[in-house]
Amino acid sequence: MNDLLLHACCGPCATVAVPAWRERGIEPVAWFHNPNIQPAAELERRTESMRRFRRAAGLELVLEPQAGDTASWDRWALRQRSAAPDERCAACLGLRLGAAAAAAARLGVRRFGTTLTVSPYQRHDLIERAGAAAADEHGVTFVSLDLRDSFRQSYGESRRLGLYRQPYCGCAASKWEAWHQRAARKRAG
Repeated sequence: MNDLLLHACCGPCATVAVPAWRERGIEPVAWFHNPNIQPAAELERRTESMRRFRRAAGLELVLEPQAGDTASWDRWALRQRSAAPDERCAACLGLRLGAAAAAAARLGVRRFGTTLTVSPYQRHDLIERAGAAAADEHGVTFVSLDLRDSFRQSYGESRRLGLYRQPYCGCAASKWEAWHQRAARKRAG
């Protein structure tokens, strides 16, 4: 196994993250485990998008079983609905990056990172904190590339490869928030 396990939030973000690591001489192994994604049909669309990108990029992909996780995540998300978005997102990042660090340690990979750093909508300070805490807990190293400048490029790559682009981050609360934001923009414009 290579020396970087790359938590992949989705195929579209991977379209720019994987080449960025490759440009640095690192062949990442993508690891897809996102129990935050709701509902199950959305998770399946994103999983298929990741598989499609894997084939196009010639990328090794580890699909971590999601079964069983989504029900517990859904209960957690319902409790978090009243939490402030930053608090909810920090907890989500901690869960996902903690699982990625644990997987890296279990697989004997000394470093892990995430494609979440592609999105300008993600709180990068929260990603860095969650990654560092997970690394400390599991005895691996968290490495990060700030790829926000490549976000627009991921749109073109997604279209070129026929990848599904999701309209919200993943959890039920983010779906609800995204829906309300789009509705407000429609009313205003």
